[in-house]
Amino acid sequence: MSAPPTDTNQTPLLEMRAISKTFPGVVALDSMDFVLLPGEVHALIGENGAGKSTMIKIISGLYQPDSGEMLIDGDPVSFRGPADSIARRIKVVYQELDLVPGLSVGENVYLGAYPKKGGRVDWETLYGNTRELLDGLGLSIDPRTPVGELRVAEQQLVEIARALSQDARIVVMDEPTSALSTEEVDRLFRLIERLQERGVGVLYVTHKLDEIYRIADRVTVVRDGKHVVTTEISKTRPHDLVTWMVGRELTALFPKSTVERGPVLLQATDVSGEGIEHFDLTVHSGEIVGLFGLLGAGINTVARILFGASERTGGAIVLDGSTIKPNSPADAMEKGMGLLTENRKDDGLVLPMSVRDNMTLASLRQFARLSWLDSRNESEAATGFVERLSIRTPSLRQRVQFLSGGNQQKVLMARWLMRDPKILILAEPTRGIDVGSKAEIYRLMDEMAQRGLGIVFMSTEIPEILGIADRILVMREGRVTAEFDRSEATQEKLVQAAAVDPETSEAA
Repeated sequence: MSAPPTDTNQTPLLEMRAISKTFPGVVALDSMDFVLLPGEVHALIGENGAGKSTMIKIISGLYQPDSGEMLIDGDPVSFRGPADSIARRIKVVYQELDLVPGLSVGENVYLGAYPKKGGRVDWETLYGNTRELLDGLGLSIDPRTPVGELRVAEQQLVEIARALSQDARIVVMDEPTSALSTEEVDRLFRLIERLQERGVGVLYVTHKLDEIYRIADRVTVVRDGKHVVTTEISKTRPHDLVTWMVGRELTALFPKSTVERGPVLLQATDVSGEGIEHFDLTVHSGEIVGLFGLLGAGINTVARILFGASERTGGAIVLDGSTIKPNSPADAMEKGMGLLTENRKDDGLVLPMSVRDNMTLASLRQFARLSWLDSRNESEAATGFVERLSIRTPSLRQRVQFLSGGNQQKVLMARWLMRDPKILILAEPTRGIDVGSKAEIYRLMDEMAQRGLGIVFMSTEIPEILGIADRILVMREGRVTAEFDRSEATQEKLVQAAAVDPETSEAA
């Protein structure tokens, strides 16, 4: 982390004064105050639904505040749209990337501002300048490569390169490391430090508290649309931040009960598929088995192969004594398996549909009465799970797209629990959700294990794997490299097994 700004009397790059914004039935921001100084990294944290996204959209010009005042360099501004924000040299790097897959890296970097010569696009300058920007980021990719062919992590850094090309003075980063490996996070942080040295102010939105202590100078906590506290990060402890965010003490983030392990429920033997070789897995009733690996290790591919959503080219999978057909999610479901994919919005939820309809989607047969659905029974079942899982929603008719990430994830969990599964596969179930929602997901996992479910839990987050799993399998390049019981697993052992080839002792 670069040295933080020392002159707190300097004119802020960005200031929000008593900003309020309401939507039908919801107060998104309530007299919000915020200040971003030149050359600082200012972290913004809060639970999902706290108002962070609304703040970002007001800064970017997508939303206009109902009341309050926003200033840039001390001057009051009123953005009527994103073009006004861009004109004031503000760049927002969204979690859901704003790139055009069919265009090249260079075309995306300079989109809307192509260099011209003689009235035509100067392609030589465009690609030459892009090459310089990418070199500065340590990216060895061809500027002519279509963005759609890049890994998500590389696309994230292309977004950063675009911000540099626009000579931004304010950069807003929304969960920028959600798809980055440890090495790529380090590279991003070095870039942020270079932005600081140039006097750029960085508004850094994240759920990952460890990142805040690595990169931020100050932190602002928001809760229920209101400003809670702004302070120097050096004067806080992680426990303080969590308490400010959720408004209560979290006594146990990982509530792990002692559950007597039952009989074997799931046995996968010598399973292979795209990028996966000779994978073995045993899961007992009441057991949580964690799969850990770095980005690209194959843990989420394993989840899809087990469920039949990705091709299985070899091996056998037996669930409670019954062999599961290859590549058949319907057979896996029929025999008692459920899957929460790592991308809930694309592969799990039907966003325009209601909370109730998303919950009952995998269980429509049980609500069928001849040729029609018994909507009353559907609603009663959905209401039961809303109460059991503490899902925050105005009504069962609410479109699921308007729920917070944590509540969306619980809707998906309700979908599978409604089928009374024997095995539940959870791929990155806490990705992109706040710490309070994470604690609730961990509690639900513990509760399900107590009820006798077998849980397979994929994650790239070491603390949660160590905190909730009974056994941990570590993967590297599609193979299991190590297995640890809960009592013997440590962060060092997991990283070593995930990053180092046991045959050559070389790092990945």
